[in-house]
Amino acid sequence: MLRDVRLSDSVTFARLSRARDYLGACYRDRIPLENAAREACLSPFHFNRVFTRAFGETPHEFVTRMRIEEAKKLLLAENQSVTDICFDLGYESLGSFSTRFRSLTGLSPAAFRREARHAFGGFASHWPLYYIPACYQRFFIQSL
Repeated sequence: MLRDVRLSDSVTFARLSRARDYLGACYRDRIPLENAAREACLSPFHFNRVFTRAFGETPHEFVTRMRIEEAKKLLLAENQSVTDICFDLGYESLGSFSTRFRSLTGLSPAAFRREARHAFGGFASHWPLYYIPACYQRFFIQSL
């Protein structure tokens, strides 16, 4: 997924990776760009530009993607309400969460849950198994 970062600049890439790990660990929190840039020892503007070139998405898009992926898992695996999931993932309003979720998945959170439960039946909480080759699935199913 590396794009336009010079691989000879391993120090900058290591700093960017550290900042991305920081964002990934704190994706539920509201992290100002300045804090993430500080992790990389870069100015916020330069950090945003270089992060985008290195990883193909802005820091904000990265955090949003992490939140939406977690929302998908929570919508399928648990019986939490959409509102609870929204606030647990760091969104400040149900409307902004639902709008962002729909723009990235094509479905509202409730429709995603409904469609997945219809498609997977009682196995909706195990949806990642459908992306694992069948020869490996038995190892995961036995541990559940």
